[in-house]
Amino acid sequence: MKKNKIISVGSFDSINFEVLSKSIHTLFKKKIIFFVVGNSFEIKKNFRLYNLDKLINNIDNISEYKTKKINIIASNNYKKKYSNELLNDISIAYNLAIETNSDLITMPINKYEIKKNKKFNGITEFLAKLSKTKTYMLMKGDSFSIIPLTTHIPIKRVTNNFITELIDIDRLFNFLNENNFLYKNIIFLGINPHAGENGTIGYEDKLIETKIKKLKDKFKNFNFKGPVSADSAFKNVEKDSLYISAYHDQALIPFKILNKKQVNYTIGLKVRRFSPAHGTAKDIKNKNKAQIISFLECMII
Repeated sequence: MKKNKIISVGSFDSINFEVLSKSIHTLFKKKIIFFVVGNSFEIKKNFRLYNLDKLINNIDNISEYKTKKINIIASNNYKKKYSNELLNDISIAYNLAIETNSDLITMPINKYEIKKNKKFNGITEFLAKLSKTKTYMLMKGDSFSIIPLTTHIPIKRVTNNFITELIDIDRLFNFLNENNFLYKNIIFLGINPHAGENGTIGYEDKLIETKIKKLKDKFKNFNFKGPVSADSAFKNVEKDSLYISAYHDQALIPFKILNKKQVNYTIGLKVRRFSPAHGTAKDIKNKNKAQIISFLECMII
């Protein structure tokens, strides 16, 4: 049974409203109940650009929703917890998703809008702080999926953070087991060129090898492989494989090139959280060039 969707609108200076507007009638057709959370004045102004203002239904409670309407919950009616409006909207949407047992959909944001005044790595990390739980960024694709063990951090910090995450990775596979994520293969990418060349290029890949041996003993329902050289790991991808990468771009680049359907799913929260795999793309804002495939995947999953 599909759950209702609580949508945090993200950055207004983006393709978000083109994506939302192009998707509305498909969502109506599929009878998906959704709620758009954000500044109601800005939301109305942006939907008006797409001649959708007559479909807007302002509500204070999700029980007031109407079918075939864009149900808006105004974040500006809530007490502000964060000085930054983007963070405030995400926080409100997350709490609403918990209260109503709904899925959370976060539209892309421009991180600079937050980082210029506040320490901020990304929505995944921010939600982890809100939920006070450990989270992972699972990028789900139609060909394969990936999890980067370090996400939005400088490359100079990758090694130390990766080792810490590797030591604690058992909780990830406990979660996959408990939530019936049926990945046939779990493939660890080596962090160094050619997976370390038997320890002659760094020691990190030997740590991966040792960890995999322990994981094989503990989680016998997964087929663990690696560490494999990242430069050739995606030549022959087996269906239902999950790749574990050391850092963000190591696996995100092949993931975005090789998968037609792409969804960002946050593991470890109190609700299911999904996000489109694209960014704000403000250079093509309101130019009728935005693709809606990833957003629709988030909504129908």
